[in-house]
Amino acid sequence: MRALRARVAGRLQTADGTSSREQAELVAEEITAWSVQRASRGDPPLSEQDERALAAAVLAALAGLGGLQPLLERGDVENIHLHGHDRVFLELADGSLQRWPHPVAASDAELLALLEAMFSRLGQTSREFSPARPIGNLRLPAGGPLGARLAAVREVTDRPRVAIRRHRLTHTTLTDLHHQGSLDTRLRHFLQVAVAAGLNLLVTGGPSTGKTTLLRALCDEIPKHEHVVTVEDDYELGLHLNPARHPVVTPLEARTANAEGVGEISLDDLLKQTLRHSPARVVVGEVRGGEITALLRALGNGAAGGMGTLHAVSARVVPDRIAALGQLATPPLPVEAAHRWAASALDLIVHLTRRDQDGRRERFVTEIAEVGHVGDAAIPDLTTLFGPRPGDARAIPACPPSPVLLTRLEAHGLDRSIFQHAGGRWEHDQGGERS
Repeated sequence: MRALRARVAGRLQTADGTSSREQAELVAEEITAWSVQRASRGDPPLSEQDERALAAAVLAALAGLGGLQPLLERGDVENIHLHGHDRVFLELADGSLQRWPHPVAASDAELLALLEAMFSRLGQTSREFSPARPIGNLRLPAGGPLGARLAAVREVTDRPRVAIRRHRLTHTTLTDLHHQGSLDTRLRHFLQVAVAAGLNLLVTGGPSTGKTTLLRALCDEIPKHEHVVTVEDDYELGLHLNPARHPVVTPLEARTANAEGVGEISLDDLLKQTLRHSPARVVVGEVRGGEITALLRALGNGAAGGMGTLHAVSARVVPDRIAALGQLATPPLPVEAAHRWAASALDLIVHLTRRDQDGRRERFVTEIAEVGHVGDAAIPDLTTLFGPRPGDARAIPACPPSPVLLTRLEAHGLDRSIFQHAGGRWEHDQGGERS
């Protein structure tokens, strides 16, 4: 295969701007010539299936993805876990775990060589992945329109370990999530109105609870005429890929330092730049550190309808989580100031949870809390508007919004009757009613 790859690569270098179809045709021509040479030596011919597999392997090698290519092309794969070159596990969208029977490289050494080449060529900047720099993160230009996110370690573990997360869903709506059972009729209505009213909100939850998917669905409700600035570590929201729905989007992506340790552009840098672009809305993919102060500053400076995601185990811990992240800022944000900023910048916290049982994975909204003024406890008061229902933790109406917020929401079409009978049923008018 190395000889085939070298011949195809040589032909591609002399061709100007070959398409993927033309690359496939070149590979097919070279495989035909190679098969003729094999026949002249008396070697047995390849089967049609073997020829297709060989062509796919050559194309994958040219793309720099090797044995990972077929896994990244599977639409049902959400996460790929490599524990060495030959222990490959696929986490599927339904929550099941599947063992992939084929190695992705001939050895751990070859896997490391593949990773080194990927870090060198496929990122925004050339990066080093070596014994001297044994931890690396990279966005792959494969696995869908938004690519995939790769995290790799070596030397600090027994064998090379790699985790790849595919961004499967590039366009999701609240109606899609409603049909899937992530939120009921009342929740969908409330969130649609909340976005239309320009409320600032955080989507929170643990790992793999669907925070980015819900954020993407919320963004789908943003009016077409509004200029949206998205700020992300890696492009995951993909609003700029849908100009029919979001014609005016400025997507900003952070950049890690190159192999020489220079050129880094952080989320904090990007958030400080956003207001210079006159956004109607600022949307942050995920806040993990001291950039929380820049986000709160952006939301508090008039960028109505701002949204973002944050790791948290419950809505109640979000103020303290914000205060803790504020301590990572430069200079650190005092806890009291973090609480005041959060109270003035945020309107809602939308919390998600995940439940795996009987081989099935469910992700759903479990709570929506209104963020109020700093109270007697010196933290923002939280009022649970939708709370977890006993038994299954799905969010049901608990308490109407404050008068000021209720007036704002009703001006954009909120049906306040959804709060008249707090508790009770999970209202779902598609595919039956959940009770």
